[in-house]
Amino acid sequence: MAPTPSTTPSKTTNTTPKVPASSAASPGKEEIKDRLNRQENRTKAVNTNNIARVTNSQLTSADEKLQPLYSLKTNRPLDNFPPTAKNISRLSDIQLDAMLSGLEADRTGSKEQKVERLRMHLGLKPNPP
Repeated sequence: MAPTPSTTPSKTTNTTPKVPASSAASPGKEEIKDRLNRQENRTKAVNTNNIARVTNSQLTSADEKLQPLYSLKTNRPLDNFPPTAKNISRLSDIQLDAMLSGLEADRTGSKEQKVERLRMHLGLKPNPP
């Protein structure tokens, strides 16, 4: 007599090791909260900066008050922010670098190039050559 096939399913052994739920590979609640807070700060700063750029783009005189830009990391106004467009060229190279860094913008080039880059981020027209 021929053997009959078994009607019960064969059991397979799972050889994949179980990883505990609190594995180091998955972020913890505090890390997730921190990431969400950083993303929220960045989003708020981007929105604030967009409004400031539009407002600044409407200025008609270099003596008019600028709307400040905010750091993408802290969502706080950039340190040593110039009150007017006229004051931008008076910033030191270190101040320009700090502001561009807070905006996560390129910091390479001469002081004049950095001034123009900051003007662009502010929503201002380029200085005539």
